[in-house]
Amino acid sequence: MRITIFGVLYLLSILSFAQNSGIQMEYSTAEISVMEQRSRGKAIQNRAAHLSLAASQNYDVQYYRLELEVDPAVNFIQGKVTVYYKMSSTSDKIILDLTQNLTVSEVMQRATPITHLQQDDQLEITIPTTSIGVLDSVSIVYSGVPASSGVGSFIVTSHGDPSIPVMWSLSEPFGSKDWWPCKNGLDDKADNGVDIIVTFPSSFTDGNSDLHTYKAAANGLLIGEKDLGDGRTRTHWKHSYPIASYLVCFAITNYTVFSNSVTINGTELPMLTYCYPESLAIFTDGTQNALDALQYFSGLFGDYPFLNEKYGHVQFGWGGGMEHQTNSFMVSLNESLVAHELAHQWFGDKVTCNSWEDIWLNEGFATHLSNMYRENKYPETKIAIRSNEVNSITSVSNGSVKVDDITSVSRIFSNRLSYYKGSHLIYMLRWILGDAVFFEAITNYLSDPALAYKYANTANLKTHLETTSGKNLDYFFEQWFEGEGYPSYNVKWQSVGSTVSFTIEQTTSDASVSFFRLPVPLLFKNETSGQEKLVVVDNTSNNQSFTETLGFEAESVTIDPEYWLISKNNTSTKIANPLPVHFSNIDIDCHQNQVVLTWNTTMEELVSHFEIKKSKDAIHWMTLGTVDANGSTKRYSFSDPTITSNNSYYQILGVDLDGTIQPTRILTKSCSADLSQTFILSPNPVHEKLFFKELTYQTGVAQVDILNPSGQILISEKYNFEALLNQGVNVATLPDGLYMLRLTDPSGKEPAVFKFIKN
Repeated sequence: MRITIFGVLYLLSILSFAQNSGIQMEYSTAEISVMEQRSRGKAIQNRAAHLSLAASQNYDVQYYRLELEVDPAVNFIQGKVTVYYKMSSTSDKIILDLTQNLTVSEVMQRATPITHLQQDDQLEITIPTTSIGVLDSVSIVYSGVPASSGVGSFIVTSHGDPSIPVMWSLSEPFGSKDWWPCKNGLDDKADNGVDIIVTFPSSFTDGNSDLHTYKAAANGLLIGEKDLGDGRTRTHWKHSYPIASYLVCFAITNYTVFSNSVTINGTELPMLTYCYPESLAIFTDGTQNALDALQYFSGLFGDYPFLNEKYGHVQFGWGGGMEHQTNSFMVSLNESLVAHELAHQWFGDKVTCNSWEDIWLNEGFATHLSNMYRENKYPETKIAIRSNEVNSITSVSNGSVKVDDITSVSRIFSNRLSYYKGSHLIYMLRWILGDAVFFEAITNYLSDPALAYKYANTANLKTHLETTSGKNLDYFFEQWFEGEGYPSYNVKWQSVGSTVSFTIEQTTSDASVSFFRLPVPLLFKNETSGQEKLVVVDNTSNNQSFTETLGFEAESVTIDPEYWLISKNNTSTKIANPLPVHFSNIDIDCHQNQVVLTWNTTMEELVSHFEIKKSKDAIHWMTLGTVDANGSTKRYSFSDPTITSNNSYYQILGVDLDGTIQPTRILTKSCSADLSQTFILSPNPVHEKLFFKELTYQTGVAQVDILNPSGQILISEKYNFEALLNQGVNVATLPDGLYMLRLTDPSGKEPAVFKFIKN
């Protein structure tokens, strides 16, 4: 969706009206992303130097302590930031990111002043030699007017009345260094969290001479609020989870504070809300949205990631929301915005994209979870939500989910690509893998010890999707993450009795992808009788033909009726001329460990023979054999004597005398005698012992090998089969990470290989 200047100004005007009147606004995903893009874009507009992050990579941040002193009515900050770190390589210098607008007056190490150099937007500190891996710290004393960056980073403004000050921070993507020295990149979280200690005037008098008390909100748990006895208050917040610098926040004004709670997996989670006094009613009314979404998302993706602390909302003056860790800054509590920012606590905060190139791991997932929340609560809106998303994505013919310019904030926060297209990639992955497999893979992704409370990229997500599903998804991410554009489908179909034959032709909107491989859903209907059937075909090549038995005569077909796919300008054409052959009653089964294909035909016009194809991946095919058409019995069968451990894919091609080919749908089956293929590893992730569920009992000795991702065997043991079933395999000595278990059962058939995560 393109937003004109008029449209943005109109959006700003209604947001201003909403804030000042206490009216609750409802925002679509497009509006949320446009607001985020607009504000963040202005935050660094025309400041190319701001994009240059200088922090060195020779140290690992362990913890930050921010001791700040501010007056919400004055655009100024002074403070001391202490950075605890461990050196990762030998050096006598470390570099932090800090805007040149702020002046460093002193840097100390263990109360001793040390040399520092401030230039451009970097702070270079000379340190005594520190051993690698040893905890040490430096404290930076600084002050000044934070960088003047439009909207974002560090803001001093007002609310309700011009005489009521409010101060707040918003640092995504590049703004942390505008107001405190840190590592501002996407490569080093503070492993042990952050303390934020803010000193500020206790109260102020507005234009009507009314006295108001200031309240300060920040990440984590409130440790204390102390009246210093000199007209100032000191508030201490502590957050003990790993945190990226852009998610650190604080805000101060005359907040009204109220609390709620929700039970997550037996634990009572407090929810703390800081809102403007004039907005108390709408924030109180909107709180239940957050409580409902907390339970819903926890049920899908595992417990709220910061269950030992809190979740909270803080009202601020920006038209949108920001997913500060444990403490989302919000313009209001409408359902879409609440669900979007809350979803970030899993996708963006617990697991954070390690490059703005992969921002869809944050914004695409948050958009999708917001859609899921609304679809679950209001099922009748499902088609509208999905179709609106597809219409936005396809409003322009190109553009990739992968961000091709990470110096452009408007590109990073593109509502069409990072939000909408990123969200619809998730719809398509759910469609391809099935919800059970998809959600299991995502749960594993979020709990992977190499990623949880750390950083991830798209390749990490892909690995978990492939590990859980057993599918190779190279093609999907090449076409949909890196590639641009979308397909348009033209289905040519004809019906003879209860059998329908059809060919799918595809054109693409951008030359970067010549063909999009997807399972395509087609809804065939008989409008007269009211009968309908959804047929799903794996569209692996252009002009691919299929035959299906419906059980009724089709009168119409709808392509992708529930908008699982990204496509546009789809058409269907009913044709009168019959295709060379009509298949019916196609079946695949096992007989004495052999795959047996059987099929009937209802029409054979000049059919020469049937060709039987086989594949391991439904992409690369080999011919197993042929069966001559006889034109009389019209019933055929073919047996594949080859025994394989995993599912194989089959397809029957009817070949006409003139070479015209009519294929069946793709069939899959495994008839392996290797009973170990049916087992499930549990638990996965595992802490100590792996057990085999649904493993059929056999007599004899089984071989278990555990390998790392490079194929190196780390554990190799033989087990009596009964002992293996009862005692499992001990993996407690393995370091955390991803491994493969290879089981050779007593029959000696081809081993079964499964992946698992040690946590």
